[in-house]
Amino acid sequence: MVDDKTVDVLQKKKVRLNNTAILFLILVVMFALFSYVGRPFFFSKLNLIPMINNLSFVGIIAAILTMVMVSGEIDFSIGGNIGLTACLTALLLEKGLPGWLVVIIALAGGFAMGAFNGMLVTVVGVNSIIATIGTMFIWRGIGYTITNGESKLALNTVIDYIGRGFVFKVIPFPIVLLVAVFIITYIIMNHSKWGRRIYAIGANPLASFLSGINVKKVKFIGFLFCGAAAALGGLVLTSLSAVGMPQHGQGQELVIISAIILGGTALGGGRGQILGTLAGVFILSVLYNFLTIMNIYYFYIQMVQGSVLILVVSTYEIRQAVARRRT
Repeated sequence: MVDDKTVDVLQKKKVRLNNTAILFLILVVMFALFSYVGRPFFFSKLNLIPMINNLSFVGIIAAILTMVMVSGEIDFSIGGNIGLTACLTALLLEKGLPGWLVVIIALAGGFAMGAFNGMLVTVVGVNSIIATIGTMFIWRGIGYTITNGESKLALNTVIDYIGRGFVFKVIPFPIVLLVAVFIITYIIMNHSKWGRRIYAIGANPLASFLSGINVKKVKFIGFLFCGAAAALGGLVLTSLSAVGMPQHGQGQELVIISAIILGGTALGGGRGQILGTLAGVFILSVLYNFLTIMNIYYFYIQMVQGSVLILVVSTYEIRQAVARRRT
């Protein structure tokens, strides 16, 4: 016999899968439309490879941030993390350090930034919105300080490969990183005890604590790896541009969070799908790429970004209100 609770869970999973399928259908329609309107350049190799490389660093961060948001927290400092990582990478290369060591130091710096955020939220008890907005400004300020606000060249074979290399001379390396991160995150969220704990904490942190889950530990580790993911994204972006500057990643936190919410992750935690996040990342990246190649002014694109964020959050709130009425 199948009880009512099991049926309810299966129905909710089916709805989430249907929503994700709709997002991917929207993506296909957008891609077909933009390929026609933006022909012949949109669907050309000259455009697709840079677009894929650029969405890769966004997707890498979005995958890990999804786990943080499902647990009921958020990290606005990722943009500042990207900028500081870019500056640190360029300065270390300027000092003559080997590329592989620079990568290790940059990722360690990302872990450190994530750990600091995690401590503020789980130990000190600061609200994650306030804490990470504060550290966003701190990381970016440090980036400006150590570079005097200047762009620094970041030329090195190892760094170059991270953003512009090809596996088997065919597959862009950033895509390999993106796929690897999403596969790992998908397995964690859908097929592990840790993933079930993340969902439980986001849905009801008090009940999770009373059931024996170390809520603070789970959230801290989420921030820890979110910091590392932002640093990895910073390395990819630094490689793509061949420079490190504190402006790198500015505003990207809103794009990434918009993609996650568009993918179906609840702002209050407890609900979210990694595949939905992937669809959200692709939809927004394809949209912004199309606007760019159509020579739309940057400030208009910023208006679109703001409108998309409002639309996504409004749609989420409406769906939540409808769901509450049904129950």
